[in-house]
Amino acid sequence: MAEPDSLSRPSSPVIRDRLIEAAVQEFGEQGYDRARVQDIARRAGLSTGAIYGNFRNKADLLAEAVDYGLAAASRKLGQAMDRGAAAADVLELITTGLSDPHRRMWAPLMSEALAAGRRDGEVARRVHAALHRAETELTELVAGAQRDGSFTADIDAAALARMVLCVSIGVDVLAALNVKSPDRNAWASSMHRLFAGLTAHGSTR
Repeated sequence: MAEPDSLSRPSSPVIRDRLIEAAVQEFGEQGYDRARVQDIARRAGLSTGAIYGNFRNKADLLAEAVDYGLAAASRKLGQAMDRGAAAADVLELITTGLSDPHRRMWAPLMSEALAAGRRDGEVARRVHAALHRAETELTELVAGAQRDGSFTADIDAAALARMVLCVSIGVDVLAALNVKSPDRNAWASSMHRLFAGLTAHGSTR
């Protein structure tokens, strides 16, 4: 049976997504240095030509995978807001989703990307750009929470966004090292109390 047109072309959104998803798994299992483009292509059910028809090299594929993962996380947060979640609740969600299966798959990729960035300038540049975009979105979420009254106006939006990003990445790095997570309910309660302290009601100022 012939493949659908979108899969028969050497470059298409469907093929790119398949390759990126395969790369996320391969980098997570083998590490960036040991992962081979042949194995990524094989895992995706495609040829190595499909990889080089869509990405310049393995570093480009890693950076695109990071972009892909962060974009997926952003879409999930956007969907939560579309369902009526307040910006403050979305920010809390970022720090409490320890058991999210997608996050557990994503965690080793971020760890590998950070390590590879120390050795590869191109990877570092791309990962920094992806993290900057993520931090900008977080800053906008904090500002939105301030506008709707969820957070006090005296909070520095950029500083809080950096804190949320640090907590999120820290959780991912520890997960990639198979460090046991704290009790889920205890962690969620701690994060809730932390964010409650940012509200007008919880502020001591």
